[in-house]
Amino acid sequence: RVMRVTSAAGTDLSVGLEGARIGGNLGAAIEPGSLATWPGGICSCFPARGTVNGVLVLDEGDINITFKRYLEKPVRLVIEADYVKAVEGSGLDAELMRAYFDAWADPEAYGTSHVGWGMNHGARWESLMLYDKAQVNGIECRAFAGNFLFSTGANPFANRHTLGHFDLPVRNTTITLDGEPVVMEGRLVPTLA
Repeated sequence: RVMRVTSAAGTDLSVGLEGARIGGNLGAAIEPGSLATWPGGICSCFPARGTVNGVLVLDEGDINITFKRYLEKPVRLVIEADYVKAVEGSGLDAELMRAYFDAWADPEAYGTSHVGWGMNHGARWESLMLYDKAQVNGIECRAFAGNFLFSTGANPFANRHTLGHFDLPVRNTTITLDGEPVVMEGRLVPTLA
C-alpha cells in the first residue's frame, strides 16, 4: 500500500500505492502494441493522484537523465500531493532544474510521473560517462540495480498531461513496501539480488 524512500542525504518520501498503475520494464515487447526499452529491469508505478509527499534529495553523483548529467551538488525537492513545490540548492544543478521547470509554463510539469527502482545488475551507473550525449538516452541509468527512479511530468493514471519531464535515478536510498525493504542503502535486498 505504501512505498517509503529514505536516505542518509535527507530523503524521506512516501508514495501511496493504492490505485497506482504498477508494472515494470522487462526490456522486450511481449505482445503486439506493447512498448519496452533496452535494457530492461525496472519495477515501476504511476501513482494515483495526490499520493506522493515528502522530500527527495538528489545528491552528488545522482543523475539528471533529462540533461544527461551527473549532479555535482545536492538538490532538495519538496513534494506535496504529487507536485514539486520547491527546488532547493545553491549549485548549478538546482538552478538548471528550476529554469527547466519554469520554461514549460505548465504547473503539471511539476507533478510526479512515475517512481520505481532498478533491478538490472548488468546496467551500469557510470554508463553515461562512456557515450557522447547524442549517442545515449540514459535507459541504462534508469535500470541499474538498486537505484530509486523518480520522474516528473505526464501521468495518465492521475489524469496529468504535460510535455515537461525529468527522469532522476537516485543512489544510496532505502526503499520499503509496507515496511518491507526491497533496496537497502542502494543495494537490492538478497532475495532480489
